[in-house]
Amino acid sequence: MKKPYADKRAFVIGAGIGGLAAAAALAPHFGQVVVLERDPLPDGARARSGTAQDRLPHALLAGGCAALAALFPDLAGHLLQAGAHTSDAGRDGLIELPSGVALPRRELGIHTYLQSRPLLEAVLRGQLRQLHNVVLRDANRVLEIVSGPAGQVAGVCVETREGKRDVLTGCLVVDASGRGAPTLDFLRALGRPLPEEAALRVDLTYGSALYSFAPGVEPDFKVAITYANAPHGTRGGMLLMREHGLWDMLLASRSDDLPPLDEAAFLDWTRSLNTPTLFDALRRGRRESKVTRFGFSESRRRRFAQLRDFPGGLLPLGDAICQLNPLYGQGMSVAAQQALLLHSLLAGPTGADGSLTELGMTYLAASDELIDTPWTLSEAADLVYPQTRGPRPPDLPQRLAWHASLNGLAVLDPAVQKLLAEVRHLLKPGSALHTPELKRRVHEMQRQPARQPRQAQPAQHVQPPVQRLAS
Repeated sequence: MKKPYADKRAFVIGAGIGGLAAAAALAPHFGQVVVLERDPLPDGARARSGTAQDRLPHALLAGGCAALAALFPDLAGHLLQAGAHTSDAGRDGLIELPSGVALPRRELGIHTYLQSRPLLEAVLRGQLRQLHNVVLRDANRVLEIVSGPAGQVAGVCVETREGKRDVLTGCLVVDASGRGAPTLDFLRALGRPLPEEAALRVDLTYGSALYSFAPGVEPDFKVAITYANAPHGTRGGMLLMREHGLWDMLLASRSDDLPPLDEAAFLDWTRSLNTPTLFDALRRGRRESKVTRFGFSESRRRRFAQLRDFPGGLLPLGDAICQLNPLYGQGMSVAAQQALLLHSLLAGPTGADGSLTELGMTYLAASDELIDTPWTLSEAADLVYPQTRGPRPPDLPQRLAWHASLNGLAVLDPAVQKLLAEVRHLLKPGSALHTPELKRRVHEMQRQPARQPRQAQPAQHVQPPVQRLAS
């Protein structure tokens, strides 16, 4: 049976992680997939001039790893060959809670890749270039999405590398551009309503630098996260391994409390964190880059699924739908999961009937459900701060107390720690944290007098992992 889009052309706007994953999702179903990127794409794993934030640490959660592995079957081997590392979220991660207590270093069987974003993008680009029907057109800026007679997508108009306008015809556009401007402009041009938006003003600022460690003084973890003692403390930090013997160090705070750019002050700033872990590690290291700052003002979610008359052939993805606070490392993983969702729909009955309008509405509704868990998790973590501006759910105090109690249970119970990690790594939905048994245990814990959780124990083995990454 011939596939309905076998002789059709699809476009992807943006060659970030979401756009590259979307191209892999479309490739088995369309005759040609063209990725349009405004930046000149570098050879190898180098930062792009138009993407300042790709110089900062980028975490890929286990849910994102699984999605990318499904779309790029040879991903594990290529990443490891390029210098990436694998990490068990429990054994190799030192997670220090807002209380200052560290989660035990137990093996959870939840595996991730550790590498820079430029390396990940370079590996994905290399995989796509092996596909005969995928074309990467860099230095091509999308000026507008072109509509057909009935208001559906008919192609794109681009400004080429030579500065010329070029209209390319096709039946589908995936907008992975970042802010989603092409989608919003297209809706305005058609006179269609724009989606409702929810926004949280967080006013977050990062300071980041690369470090190396001499043999014998390397950290005994692969990832360390020190959470701020919210709501009174706003300073947090992260140190994580990447390729070529380098480590990403990140300091973050909110409002006008900016991480310093001076090296000595940057190191001294780590003394003010909730625990001395990152300072003790960093003072043994050597800084290999200047300190770079990056600001993030607000998280934003667009409810495209609520629009009844959404144009056929247009699919927003990643930040075009939902810009999540990058402090929690969810963005790349959510975009990868949306791309895998699109692939699954195209391979199933929804894609077989050839209706791009029906495909779009089904995708947007399912994508909205997919975003619920990461949005809810990051929303609660941000709303704990009184300076965060945005609507506060009436049950916010109960939600915050619930998560604090779950963290306390996770210190004591390996099964709860594993479940929490699975939800935070987007392997399970947030509803998995609200079973009757967990509710009973949380309520029982909340009724007991407060006690100091025991300190973390050496790494333990919870259960054999169902599937490990290649190592």
